[in-house]
Order: sequence, then structure tokens, then C-alpha cells
Amino acid sequence: LTITIPWEDVQKGYKATLQSIATEIEMPGFRKGKVPTKMVEEKVGKTKIYEESVSKILSPAYAAELKKQNIHPIVEPHVHAKSMEEGKDWVFEIETAQTPEVTLGEYREAVKTAKAKHAIILPGKEPKKDADPEEEKIKVVFQALLEVTKLKIPELLIRYEVNRSLSRLAEQLERMKIPFEDYLKSTNKKIEDLRQEYALQALTSLQLEFVLSEIAKQEKLEVGDAEIDAIIATFPDEKLRASSQSAGQRAYIGSTLLRRKTVEMLLAL
Repeated sequence: LTITIPWEDVQKGYKATLQSIATEIEMPGFRKGKVPTKMVEEKVGKTKIYEESVSKILSPAYAAELKKQNIHPIVEPHVHAKSMEEGKDWVFEIETAQTPEVTLGEYREAVKTAKAKHAIILPGKEPKKDADPEEEKIKVVFQALLEVTKLKIPELLIRYEVNRSLSRLAEQLERMKIPFEDYLKSTNKKIEDLRQEYALQALTSLQLEFVLSEIAKQEKLEVGDAEIDAIIATFPDEKLRASSQSAGQRAYIGSTLLRRKTVEMLLAL
């Protein structure tokens, strides 16, 4: 999306941000919140105030554009400022992502066929000794789904997942006091190699997530409040049970249960 903010609106956002900063700033000779805005502007600097005013200016314009184009984002937007000159309209490029359209195809037949083939043990091809039969069957089902369904994963989603994976890795290495550069050397990889690996993992994971979600809709599978309550009740820690009652946590538990229910349905075909 390309969004243009009229300079008049930029000024309004700037003044609102300046007033907000003025209520919190403290300076010698003035009580908190009583510092003249002119002095606040000189102390903080116009550049800093403009930077802090961006969200006040951009958020309503972005929301209006989403409504106008009937876009329903599933991630935080990636914002690029094309022009932020004083005295001129500001221009932003915003990248976001929607839930991709999923074409399921004959997924039931594909899963049944894949399971039937998996059940046949060919001569000279014994099953792996350490393999979990249930896990192996799930892998077969997932592979069948990916082969028969069609969808295009937004690049922004993949980038987000790659960055999250890299951040988790960096945190783990920091806890173990291993420099990131040393890890790359020990694995004989470059950062680009890691990004490519994580991108492939993210692509498969996201494909399965959206495919299973669409199958749940097709099969009219649902998770009720009672099912979520039953899971929360099994948590041994009282604080965890209490925190799990938030809307976000209940939604997460519900989505996990729905995924499990969908996989169980596919395994039962």
C-alpha cells in the first residue's frame, strides 16, 4: 500500500506528540507538565518529535486504507518511509499480508491413498527401529496434503518467521555464551545459508498451518469453551491457569486443539 499523509495532518500529529511529551518532561524551574512547548521542542528536537509522531499520523490512515480496500492483515505491517520532508506531504509504503487462498483439491482421497501405501511394507524395506509409527503416519499425511493442495504463502510471512528463528537462535547462543560468528564457523555456514534453511522450514510450516485451518472449516470442526477450560484445568500451576484465561491465551489453546482435532480426523480417514 502507498499512503500519502497531507502536510496539514502531519502538523496536527506533530503538535499532539509535542503536547504529550510536554506533559511528562521535567526541566529545572518548572513543575512536571508545565514546561512551555517551545522549550520542550528545543530540548527534545524536531527530528525526535517527528519520529515519535509517525504512529499517531500513520495508524488512522493505514486503518482507513485497509477498510477501503477490504484488506484483513494477519501480521504487523512493514513500513517504509518514502518521503518525510518538512512542509510537504509524507508518503509511506506499507507491506502487509492476508490469509492466503487455499485450494484443497481431493485431500481426503490423497490422504487415504498415502496412508494405504504407507501401511504396505515392501520387501527389503523394514520400518525404522526408532521411528514413532504415529509420527511417521502424520508425516505421510502432511506430505500428501502438500502435494494435492495449492496456495501461495506471502513473502512477508516467511520473512517474519525467518527473523523469529534467527532471533531465537541468537538468544540460545547468548545464553550459552557462544558468539554467533563462532557458531557459523563451527557449522560451516553463512548467515545466508541459515536464512535459506529457515525460509524452507517456514514455508512448509505455514503451508500446513493454512491447509489444516481450511480443512477444519471444510469439515466444520470447532473447539468450544468447555474444551479450552478442560485443558486449562489440567495446568498444575495456579498462576499459569489464571494467565491462560486471557483472550489471547485462550485463542492460542483453541487453535492448538483445533489443529490436533483436524489431524486426528485425517488420521481416521
